[in-house]
This record gives sequence, C-alpha cells and structure tokens, in this order.
Amino acid sequence: MMGPQMLERNREVLQSRFPDILLVVAEAPVVAGFECTHGADGCILASVAGVPLQNPHGPVEEARRWARASVEKLELAGARRAIVVGLGLGYHVEALLECFDGTVIVVEPNPGLLRAALGARDLSGLLARVELVGPGAELADSLEPSRVLPYAPLLLVAGGLHRDAVERSQRVAGRSGARLRVLVVSPMYGGSHPIAGHACRALNRLGHEAELLDLSTFFEGFRGLSGFATKDSRRRQTESLYCDALGDGVAARVEETGADLVLALAQAPLGEAALRKIERAGALRALWFVEDYRLFTYWREVAQFYDYVFTIQRDECHDAMGAAGAGHVSYLPCAFDPEVHRPLDLARPDQLAYGSDVSFVGAGYRNRRDSFRRFLDVDFRLWGGDWENAGDLKRNLERDGARISSQEAVRIWNATKVNLNLHSSTYCDGVDPRGDFVNPRTFELAGAGAFQIVDERALLPELFGPDELVSVGSVDDMRAATMHFLDRPEERAVFEDRARRRALAEHTYERRMEALVATVVARDQDRLAKKPRVWTVADVREEAEGELARHLARYTDTTPFTIDDMIRTIPDRHGPLEDPEAIFLFLHQFDDLYLTEHRQ
Repeated sequence: MMGPQMLERNREVLQSRFPDILLVVAEAPVVAGFECTHGADGCILASVAGVPLQNPHGPVEEARRWARASVEKLELAGARRAIVVGLGLGYHVEALLECFDGTVIVVEPNPGLLRAALGARDLSGLLARVELVGPGAELADSLEPSRVLPYAPLLLVAGGLHRDAVERSQRVAGRSGARLRVLVVSPMYGGSHPIAGHACRALNRLGHEAELLDLSTFFEGFRGLSGFATKDSRRRQTESLYCDALGDGVAARVEETGADLVLALAQAPLGEAALRKIERAGALRALWFVEDYRLFTYWREVAQFYDYVFTIQRDECHDAMGAAGAGHVSYLPCAFDPEVHRPLDLARPDQLAYGSDVSFVGAGYRNRRDSFRRFLDVDFRLWGGDWENAGDLKRNLERDGARISSQEAVRIWNATKVNLNLHSSTYCDGVDPRGDFVNPRTFELAGAGAFQIVDERALLPELFGPDELVSVGSVDDMRAATMHFLDRPEERAVFEDRARRRALAEHTYERRMEALVATVVARDQDRLAKKPRVWTVADVREEAEGELARHLARYTDTTPFTIDDMIRTIPDRHGPLEDPEAIFLFLHQFDDLYLTEHRQ
C-alpha cells in the first residue's frame, strides 16, 4: 500500500467535494477480506475474500477495453451521462474519463470498500473529475439521457450491495431522458377501461409519444355476437374470433407507428397470435394487470407472451405469474388523475342532485349487497350497475343502476359527507380477510379531496397512513366509523387534506407511468437504443435561433418535435401566422398529400 500522504490527498478531495461521504467513510471499517498486492507490471491489485476486483494480469489494459465498450454503449443510447456502479481501485473509471467527455457519475454503495480503495491508490485526480454517490445516498434524477455501466467484478462481492445499486441506478436512468413511442391498448369494457386513458395522458405529460387505442367502440358489436349463436361453446368461439380480429388490428397499428412499447390494460383483447405479431414488429409488450389474479385467471394463457407484467398484488401473485412464464413481473399499484379526480366547488343544483350523508359508487358485488343493508336507516345513495335483485337496496339505487362516468363520480364524492369504499368480493359477506390489493377508488377519492372509509387491505399501510385514511376491519366497524364522522366535519377535513397531499405526492398516474417506463428502459435500454429516438423540443432548442427559437419557447422541453405536435397549437391562436407556423403547416400538408402513401 502507499503511504499516508496519498491517503491524505484522497481525503482532501473528498473533504472539498463530498464532505458527507468522507464522514461516512471515516467511520466505516475496511471491508472484511480486503487484500492488496502488486502485479508483475507494478500495478496495485485488490481482492475481497478471494474475489479479484480487476484483471491481475493487466488491469490497465482491461480497463481500457471496458471503457471502449462502454463508450460504444453510451453513444448507441445517445447518453451524455455515464453512471458507473462500483469504484474498485478506479482503473476502469480513469480509462472512461480518457475517452468520454460527458458526465461521469460513480456509485459506490460499500463504505468499507470505498475506505479501502482510498488507502490503496491515489484517486485524487479521479475524484476531482467525477460525481460520487456514496453509501446510503440516492442517485439524482436528470433529464439528461443516461446509461448505467455496472463494473462486473464488484457484482461478485458478497452482500449484494452493488447488485442492488445497479437496480436502483437503472430505475433512475430509466427516468432520465427516455422518450418512448407507446401504444396504450384499452379493454372493450370494465373497470380498467378508464385507467387506459389516464395512463396515456400521464405518458404524454411525461414527454412520451403515447397513443390510446380505445376499443370500447367495439363493445356493442361484441355483445351483438350472442345473436348469432345460442350454444355456449359456439358463442365463445365466435367471441374469440372477434377478439382475434381486434388483436390483429392492434398489431397492424404497432407496425404503422413503430411503437417502442405496447401497454395493454387488463382485459385488452390481445391473445398469443397478436402478441407474437407485436413482438415481430419490434415493440416490447407490457400488461398492467389491475385485477385480482385469483379471480380473473385468463393471465395464465397470455402471461408468457408479455415481456413485462405489472400487477397490483405481490408475493403469491408474482410467483404465479413467474411460473406462467411472464418475462418480468413488478408491483405497480393503481393511482388517480389530478385533472379528473379533484376537489370541486359544487353549485347548489349539483349538491342536491348528487349529495347525501353516505354514498357508494360501484358495482353490486355479493359482499356489498349484504353489507350496505346496514346503512338503510341513514341518508344513503347507491350509484352504479349490477344491482339487479338487490332487494331492500333497490330504493337507494340511483338512476336504476345506470353507468356512472368518472366525471359524475367525482361530483358524487365531493357532494357526499362519508364515502364508503368496500372492496369487492364474490365469496365473502363483508370485509375480505384475504384482501391485499388497493382498488382505484381509494386513490381517486383521496385525490378528489373526499372523505372515505375503506376496508383494511394488506398493501394499504404502505400507501396511506392511519392519519390519512380511515380503515376498518369489519362492516360493524364501517358502520360505527360512519356514524362517528357524520357529525364531525372538522375531523373529516383533516383526513381529506392529508390523504390528498399523500396522493398528489406519491400516487398520480404520472408517478406510476414514470416507474413503469423506468423499469422497461432499465432492462431493455440496449434494445430501445437501437430504435430511432423521438426528438423533443429541448433537443432542437439547443441549436435553434431567431423566430424558430421564439416559437419553440411556447412548448415544454419534453414536447415531441414532430410536425403533428408543432401544428397542434396553431388553431388556438388568433392573428396572422408566424413564419415557423406557416412552414410547419406547409410541411404537414406536403407530408399528408405526397409522402403518406409512399410510407404505406
């Protein structure tokens, strides 16, 4: 090892640039099993418990090969930010600095290993040129395109700190500068249909080029198939052929748009044939399964044909999805859309039309039919469908069980003192003791600033705290809590405010889509990098001058720089056209008249 003067130089740089890291390192013991030796060429070598941290026969040359390969990956991804996970003795980082002029960030999660490295080599020059993310710290988000470069030898060190750091860094890199073309596929009907629209809008707000394929227009045709066949087997066959045709249409749209990712919501009519065609068209395939995997089991037939499956359940659900062959399974809970689910200042006519002391919006599942009879002695209104033969509840049912739109649901929630939120169950009479996932209504009510009483769910405590939502373990408790809060508006207001703050901070669709895209980009960044990148206004603005620069100032940095996006705001303006607007309109017309046919 080198002397104390070298160690002091390393510490001086740390003290100057990263004082917080120096405090952590100074208190950490050198990692167990760390040994230093000299190689035949005089280079210092290190190992941890027998695991070499570099090639013992030529660490400098090995580092240069690694750096050259890494620069190729960075250039392929268009990345100007290299995130190197693992410092080791720094040979590979030094080599990267020689051939890459972008930002270099080094993530070193092991404090004992970092201390050992500082005592083994003079790293002061390296530390002066990189950004260092030390033990316990998190990598910051950036709009700059980034690429994670794991240093393989350190992934073999016991404890898994570097492997975990790679995964965390990849999630951050996935949020950095990635601009994807996403095709969001809705089901024809059902609770996940509105989620498709929320997800698509969130993706566009994040700067991706997202398009919604709304298949609800085909639902009436699907229902009409029953008129062709009365036998169940023949009707199911006809329905399957109908769904196959829709799936083929989705695949054709993927081919036409060159989508990077197809995001299908639960119940989207995509079978094996369509998903294979989507794969051949070059798109990644993701399913957001926002349903109970135990109740809706069609995932067994399609999970293996998705590259990614996102679920609102964990543990046993993930084990089952993995056993069915799903490519990568992640937990992604539901969310709310702040543009839709928001507090409203209702006029008196709306308050009279939608208001009550207690209400519920949703379908008439078995446990709800049984439980809500406990509320017939209060001002209680039921909204939604599937309440046929509901007995005594029929007189509380509004509009004969007509479907309630998202916009009307928000008005009802805002007009109601106590909103009941009982998760559905087909096999329980009250609160489901096995209930784990949290339904969309929980987030939507919170986002709308409405007071709710929700049944206990295994995954609820990590999403909302007990001072943010009132949760109950039985229908008796739901009844008692309702009667308590009905005459306590001040207490309701405290819960409403806290729940909305938490929802806005953590549970928007933008946050969910950000996590989804980060997962996909982190795992498939090489594949995505090979596809043409969607340019944004921020990319063009760097080189723009004069009138074009002034025109682009109207747009956000993440707006895709396409002819369609550039002309979208022109009809909203008054007065004569500016030169950039006239040029974009001309290019759009030329494209439409002369180029579209040739592309087909």
